[in-house]
Amino acid sequence: MIPVKKGEDNFLHKKQKHSGFPSPAGDYVENPINMNELLIQRSSSTFLMRFKGNDMLLSGIKHNAILVIDRSLKAKNGDIIVACVEGEFLCREIMITEKKLLVTNCHKNRSIDIEQVLDFEILGVVTSSINMY
Repeated sequence: MIPVKKGEDNFLHKKQKHSGFPSPAGDYVENPINMNELLIQRSSSTFLMRFKGNDMLLSGIKHNAILVIDRSLKAKNGDIIVACVEGEFLCREIMITEKKLLVTNCHKNRSIDIEQVLDFEILGVVTSSINMY
């Protein structure tokens, strides 16, 4: 550890020698962003999946987005979930009223009545999505 004199700035990045003009942002250096800490609450029950299609575009989930899905969360009304419906993976919003529906929010706005589906399983709740540009 470098000894620090009273009144001296102890930030090591400021003590580095520069050749040329120093960056104006040098005084605003922060800790780097840790994506795991930012996006994943429970690593043992979280997985990632790539989304294909435009059915969830109005929720901010674009084609080729990476979904962060938490299996430990119980799906509640209005959550965006990933489900297996008759062997096909779907990302939809779940609406729980007198009926349980999976709905899209695109212009076609197709819905699936969960109670009419024989093979249905909720894989997890989408907690975040990462869109690629």
